[in-house]
Amino acid sequence: MSYTKEQEAIVLKVLSYKSHQFYEILSVKKTSEEGEIKRSYRKLAIKCHPDKNPHPRSSEAFKVVNKAWEVLSDPQKKTIFDQTGSDPTSRFSGVSNSSSSPFASGRSGFASAGRGGHNAFEEDIFNMFFGGGGQGPTFTFGGNGFTFQSFGGGQDPFMRHRRTARRTAPRPTQQSGDSPQPPQSLWEGLKGLFPILIILIVPILSALFSDDSTPDYSFTPSREYNIERRTPRHDIPFFVNDQFTKKYENKSRKQLRNYDVKVENLFIQDKRAKCSREQIRKDQLIEDAIGWFSTDTEKLKQAENMPMPNCDVLRALNLI
Repeated sequence: MSYTKEQEAIVLKVLSYKSHQFYEILSVKKTSEEGEIKRSYRKLAIKCHPDKNPHPRSSEAFKVVNKAWEVLSDPQKKTIFDQTGSDPTSRFSGVSNSSSSPFASGRSGFASAGRGGHNAFEEDIFNMFFGGGGQGPTFTFGGNGFTFQSFGGGQDPFMRHRRTARRTAPRPTQQSGDSPQPPQSLWEGLKGLFPILIILIVPILSALFSDDSTPDYSFTPSREYNIERRTPRHDIPFFVNDQFTKKYENKSRKQLRNYDVKVENLFIQDKRAKCSREQIRKDQLIEDAIGWFSTDTEKLKQAENMPMPNCDVLRALNLI
């Protein structure tokens, strides 16, 4: 299948960079924001995808683009790369760019069995040691039944060495002292939910351990709550009822101030929880507007201009 000069140019441009020049590959800078990096990656990935670009080396370029995105889209990997200048996902980053690498001498033999050239070989090496989305290849050495097998999911393959007979041996029982490790994906998911859980739980705990089961105040004036008070730090208005006057008429000034501080803290916690939900909703709308092959500019504009009243309140108080 024929390809255009533009298709050839984009492939050769990507392949002209060194394997660790991730910013240059995606045509972005260190100061570029996450959204800019994401948009640049998507455009480049579409242009280099083998289904869209018939150039014989488009598959190779597509893998290079994906590798750059893998590092720059992960904050932890990006930080390591910015500090060290080496590939944070490879244990062989210190020798991967050297012609004296022990893997370089066997490149041609392994690459012919791979998916195309040097990059495919490097990807196979990476998948073999770090997992590539499922059970990896099995290698048997000699006739003594020694088998090396790599597994996906980020588990260390060196923990998977075993000596097997010609027939499948029964699975060994777990030692009483061993404890199963939780799946990494579940742990990562829980870590991502911690900030949201904290934001949602704090107001609930504050309400549960509050001295009063029924509040003596409201942030909206009404016939019942018609006496205005102000919080001490941010001058936030709130309104109390006659019960408050009777209940606190004999309290000291310090006790009244502590009450006002408690009301202010509850107000800010509530606004932060609602602002967090607004931000999550806005991010979802932006994500929906930016597709793989095209961007709905109208939806994107609406998402970026989405009203966020609770965040606006916190912004006016200089809290965000």
